[in-house]
Amino acid sequence: MGEAAGGRGFHGLVMALRGFGGARAVRVVHPSGQRIGEHVHDWPSLTLPLLGGCTELYDGGETMIAGPSAVLHPAGAAHADVISGDGMETVSLQFDPAWLGLSARDFAFDRTRCWSGGEVAAAARRLSAAWVDPALGEADLRAATAAFLRRAQGVRDRERAPWIARVLDELARPEPASTDRIAHALDLHPAWLARAYRAATGEGIAESLRRKRVERATALLRGTDLAPAEIAAAAGFCDQSHMNRSVRALIGRTPLDVRAERAPLAALARAA
Repeated sequence: MGEAAGGRGFHGLVMALRGFGGARAVRVVHPSGQRIGEHVHDWPSLTLPLLGGCTELYDGGETMIAGPSAVLHPAGAAHADVISGDGMETVSLQFDPAWLGLSARDFAFDRTRCWSGGEVAAAARRLSAAWVDPALGEADLRAATAAFLRRAQGVRDRERAPWIARVLDELARPEPASTDRIAHALDLHPAWLARAYRAATGEGIAESLRRKRVERATALLRGTDLAPAEIAAAAGFCDQSHMNRSVRALIGRTPLDVRAERAPLAALARAA
């Protein structure tokens, strides 16, 4: 199932994905509201969020992480985290820079970097999918990780336009959401909104809605004894089958797998 690991205050699940001589990847499930104290890694650490989010604290500042994004901490860089209310699930990589074969000009591991939305975040989603794909070998994963960092080098996280927050507010409403309805509410053209939202966030409006529903469903699966059909309804899915397909598509596991994490997460929390 997994094991506890990480910084002071960490009591989540760590599940091994892939490991090589110069790199390793794990899937990490953080419980809701967890506060992880300041800690460091021996190798550079690249975090690729799948669900939920956190406040990342580093270098005297803080950054909110949610949705398609990536966070890189160089070796020895102290950082801390505050997990959001629905918890967080990530694919987290640690690697020896020499394993990647990158020169200092390709990528400088000199500071913490956060990328939220845009082309780098979309590329981060593809990279996380590569690391959970058992068909890919070490050479494939080395190439994919190096290509991601080359692409991210020099790309700065941009401040989000105010209308994006309004879209997220519309997605949080209980009534069914669609690009047309949101565009009408914001007095924007639907085609422009669809393109601009994907370019800014790294995912489409329908993908954001599905992710938020899966986040809610997984939080309920791990934190309550509600029946799966009840959870599907509470999370906004059409039915349990719709939830099953959406959860598997986004995190590569079934609701049954997620429900099985409830007991070990509770045990880790009691022991913390």
